Amino acid sequence: MSRALYFFRNIRTKQVLACPSSSVMSATAFINTQITNPALRPTVIRPDHWTPLVVASGFESEQAHADAFTLAAQPGHPLTPQTKEEKRQHALLTRPNKRLAEMDMVERQIAQLARAFVYMDSVGSKVVPQGESQKIKLFWEDDDWIKRVESAGLRWPQWVEHDKLELKRGNIITNKELRNASK
Repeated sequence: MSRALYFFRNIRTKQVLACPSSSVMSATAFINTQITNPALRPTVIRPDHWTPLVVASGFESEQAHADAFTLAAQPGHPLTPQTKEEKRQHALLTRPNKRLAEMDMVERQIAQLARAFVYMDSVGSKVVPQGESQKIKLFWEDDDWIKRVESAGLRWPQWVEHDKLELKRGNIITNKELRNASK
C-alpha cells in the first residue's frame, strides 16, 4: 500500500495544513503545531474551503511516512529571505492587511517540503527510497512551484518525481495512483 502526505490550501486565506491522510478533517489535530499564532488559526475546518496543494506519495514504510510528515509539517520560511524594502513594506501594512500577509503560507510550506527532502537526502534518512525504481512522487496542483523552488536555489533530490494533480470540482483528487494511498 502506498502512503502519502497531503498538503491542503485554504482558498480564502492561503493557509496550508499538512496531513498524513486524504481528509482535511483529520488535520484538526495538527493545527496547533502547524499554525503557531492562535489569532491566525481557523476556528472551524470547512472541507469546501480547502483544496489539495501537493501530495507526496510512495513512502516505503510507515516510519518513513511519519518521519517525512514530521519534517515537512513544520512551519516554514520563504524560499528567499525578505529584502529590507519588503520588510519595510510589511511593517507599514495596516493590521488587517498584515494579518492577511501572515496567513499566506503557501510559499513557506512548499519551501519547507523542498528543504525537508533535501535534508533527508543529505543525511541518508529512511525516507529515501532504496531501489532505483522506487521514487517519491509529488503531485502538484500548480506546476509552477517546481520551477520557483529550483530558481530559489533548492534542487530536488534524484529520487523525487513530479506529476500533475488531477482535481474534480476543485478538491476531489482523481489521480489513479492516489486511490490506494493512505486514507
